[in-house]
Amino acid sequence: MTDLNGKTALITGANAGIGKDVARQLALRPEMARIYLACRNQERATTAKAELEAATGRRIFDIVVMDVADLGSVRAGLAAIDGSVDALVMNAGVIGPQSMDLTTDGVTTVFATNVLGHVVLLEGLLAEGRLGGVAVLAGSEAARGVPKLRMARPSFVSNSADELATVIDGSYFASRKPDFQLAFGQAKYIGTLWMAYLARQHPDRRLITVSPGATTGTQASNDLALPLRVAAKYVLPALGFSHKLDVGAKRLVDGATDPTLSSGAFYASAANKLSGPLVDQADFFPDLANPAFQEHANEAIHRFIT
Repeated sequence: MTDLNGKTALITGANAGIGKDVARQLALRPEMARIYLACRNQERATTAKAELEAATGRRIFDIVVMDVADLGSVRAGLAAIDGSVDALVMNAGVIGPQSMDLTTDGVTTVFATNVLGHVVLLEGLLAEGRLGGVAVLAGSEAARGVPKLRMARPSFVSNSADELATVIDGSYFASRKPDFQLAFGQAKYIGTLWMAYLARQHPDRRLITVSPGATTGTQASNDLALPLRVAAKYVLPALGFSHKLDVGAKRLVDGATDPTLSSGAFYASAANKLSGPLVDQADFFPDLANPAFQEHANEAIHRFIT
C-alpha cells in the first residue's frame, strides 16, 4: 500500500454518503494525520465532523467550505487549504433533472459538480506543487453505459473538442429531449478522459478514476425517476447487483492507497456489472485509452475555465 505516514487527505462531498465514509475509512489508518472535509454547507459539515470524530476516536478533521459547482468557491477553498495534499478524493457529484440547469459559469450543474470544479481543484494543486502523491476522481459505470438501469453508453459522432463542449454547456440537448441520465454518463466519460490526459502530463503523480459502483445507502438515487429510484434502492440490492456503502467507499480508498492501480486508468465493475472486483475499463471500452479523445476532452473543458 502507498505510504501515507503523517499525510493529509482532502475529500469533496464529505458530509454524507460515500464521501463521509471515505473520510471515516481513511481516518482509521494510523498513518493519516489530517483530513480536510470539503463541503458546500458549513452546518452539515460541522455535524459530519462531529460524527466522524465520534466514530473514529480521532480529531484530525478540518472543514473547507467548497461548492464544486462554483469555480469561485473552489478557488477560495483551495486558498484556505494549508500546505500540501497527499491524497485527493474528488467524490462530489450530482444527478437528476435539476442538474441540467446552467451555473453562473455557463455549464450544466451536472458537469460543474462532477467534473469542472474538480478540474480547477486538482489543476490548482498541481500548478502550486501541492499535490503530494495521488488524486482519485469518482467515476461511474454510466461512462460506459448501464443497461440494467437503462442508461445508454455515451457516444459521439467525432469526439472532437467542439462536440464534447456541447455536453459541457448543455447545447447537446438543444434539439433533442433533455436526458439527465445521459448527461451524467457523458460528464463522467469526459471526466475520465481528462484524468487520463492529466496523468500523461504528470507521470510523477498517480491520477486515476475509480467508480464506487452501485452503492446503497447514499442520496444519489433520490432525484432519479421513480422506477429507477425503486430499482436502485430495492431491486438491485435484492438481486445482488449493488453493494453497501462501506464497500463503495472502500473502492475510492483503495484508489488513494493501492499503488497497483495504474495512473491514467479508469477502474470500475466488469462489463455488464455494477459491483464486484475493479476492472480497467479500457480493456473493453477502448475509447478511454485513445490519446486524441483525451486531448479533445481536456481542450473542451478548458474552454470553460477563465
